[in-house]
Amino acid sequence: MPKKPVSTEGSVPTGSPRERRWIVSDGGGAVPDTFRRATKIDLTAGTGKAGVQPGPGGTDLVVQKFSNAGDAPSTTTVTAGSGKRLRNTVVNLIFWGDAWQTNPAPNPSLDQVVSDAAAIMAGPYQLRVSQYGATAARLGTVFVSVPGNNPPTSYKTSDVATLITDSIEGGALPEPDEETSDVLHVVFMPPGTTAPPNLGGLHTYANYSDYDFPFDIDINDRSHFAWVAFGSRANISSVFSHELVESLTDPEGDGIQVNPTNSSNWNEIGDVCSSRGTVNGVTVQSYWSQSDQACVIPADIALDMQITCIHKAPRNDPYHPIREVGGVNQTQNISFRMSQADCIRSIDRGNHFFVIGPDGARAEVRVFIHFPPWSLQGIRYIATVADNSRADNLLSLPEC
Repeated sequence: MPKKPVSTEGSVPTGSPRERRWIVSDGGGAVPDTFRRATKIDLTAGTGKAGVQPGPGGTDLVVQKFSNAGDAPSTTTVTAGSGKRLRNTVVNLIFWGDAWQTNPAPNPSLDQVVSDAAAIMAGPYQLRVSQYGATAARLGTVFVSVPGNNPPTSYKTSDVATLITDSIEGGALPEPDEETSDVLHVVFMPPGTTAPPNLGGLHTYANYSDYDFPFDIDINDRSHFAWVAFGSRANISSVFSHELVESLTDPEGDGIQVNPTNSSNWNEIGDVCSSRGTVNGVTVQSYWSQSDQACVIPADIALDMQITCIHKAPRNDPYHPIREVGGVNQTQNISFRMSQADCIRSIDRGNHFFVIGPDGARAEVRVFIHFPPWSLQGIRYIATVADNSRADNLLSLPEC
């Protein structure tokens, strides 16, 4: 979206044995009040039916096309610049401010935002970015800020850049030249803060220079980041999805742009689409697919997975997690056994896991996140949603 370039510098005193400088470039933005009401994507069609094509592992993939008001017409074209695309990207989620950890939790909660972002990345939503030379991103680490570290009430992109560069300088995040793959840091702003005018989110990069004389000299290494304004759960997930696909395909303003291009006001694949869709309960924004000549949302059909046993050793030790779960894939009528990590990834993709107790009670299995007292990094785990029965808890199931 059009916006004014941001050019801000910060440094420690010149002449110090350590000197740090950073320059923030301009990037793309999303305006939440332009979003249209989300359409529920039809996931009931079977393989071979109209609009449905086979997905990985025999699943059904639905590529929903949109041509509503505000969506780019089929004659739209893109320019493929020579600049960087992000590939094999790790996305770190950073929750800035004490308001994310209040009791009661904000609405939406940190857990809900993490679950939605994980679902967007684990499912097929990013499928169509491959035509542009990018690859789908995956969830990295979930961070919370140090208690007492809060953004300004009315923040700017330069404030977010300062958080990122200070975190790099402090060692919480790796320096750009130490990243083993492309990395995108996404900062979720807390309730009670106000975004810059007309923006619900923005992605950009910072040129990071760090002079640790005489051993470590980093000059203009680029760190890619985005921020998402606080809002309704649907708006947060929509803006996240928007900034995700744009960061992957045009992280520095010289990658993929929709015509007419602009070197300062980046015209990107999310900016020309206004339709939203709800896939397995998560709201996402459509984005331009040149191969489909339309604004699209890829989605797949969820599976119903009944967990009938678990593997946990020692069984009654609360400090050791569930290692594996087993059961029956009710949709395809086949048995399964998988690690807890694979179960989490499957839930993120939108598949439904549940437990049925001997008393007939049914409890949904969800992914939760726990922050140990000794760490600002969250640990994700599975558990049943609380109800009035103990018979349908995971720990009530027999050993696999």
